Amino acid sequence: MKIFLIVLLSFFTLIISAKDYKASIFGVKSDGVTLNTRSIQKAVDYINENGGGQLVLYVGRYLTGTIQLKSNVTIRLEKGAVLVGTTSVYDYVVVNGTKAIISADNQENIGIIGTGVIEGQGAAVIDNINVQIQKGYLKDKVSQVSPLLIYMNGCKNVTVEQINLWNAPAGALSYNGCKDVTISKVSIKSNNVANSKGIMLSGCDGVSLTNIYFDTSGAELSSFLPSKNVTIVNCSNSKGKKTEIRNFK
Repeated sequence: MKIFLIVLLSFFTLIISAKDYKASIFGVKSDGVTLNTRSIQKAVDYINENGGGQLVLYVGRYLTGTIQLKSNVTIRLEKGAVLVGTTSVYDYVVVNGTKAIISADNQENIGIIGTGVIEGQGAAVIDNINVQIQKGYLKDKVSQVSPLLIYMNGCKNVTVEQINLWNAPAGALSYNGCKDVTISKVSIKSNNVANSKGIMLSGCDGVSLTNIYFDTSGAELSSFLPSKNVTIVNCSNSKGKKTEIRNFK
């Protein structure tokens, strides 16, 4: 009986730890017009504070600025769900000198999964930035303020799986000083702006890249500081060429 109760308790603990939360219960709108940054962030914070779980976005277009992912939280985009980055550069938060639609800073056990899409609206974002520069509102160069789709700094146990990453203003995925990163079955299509990169690594340890498709205008896979224990399996570009790391000094 005692063993049965222990097993039962463990089972319920597992269920609770993997709890799914519908984005709609936090007031997140899928109309493609409402800016959901605060609502999605509220959802992420709540899940983080209540033991972790998955924030699930169903069919629709979810407009947002920067979402800061927290420990033990996974964002799951179901088929037909599109997380759309706003075209206003002012809606993106700087994390470690970098802007992105989804950012994480020194978090662990986090993920972005599902068969949905993260859409960066690259060309429209760049046009907006150029207008702000011309009007004198921005003093930085376009490359300094253009957001990535996903940026993670100092994070551990990171999973990105099956997601479709489209039209990044700067680059799709960037990892700095992260450990135990798994990226698999991801499709990156980002060639509507010049030099839009695929995956960027810098000083990471333990990175697994599997079954990734690249169609980018910039480098597919690049490293700015040496990363170790990196494995690349079945990753290729639109021409069927095998993807390898391009190192920058």
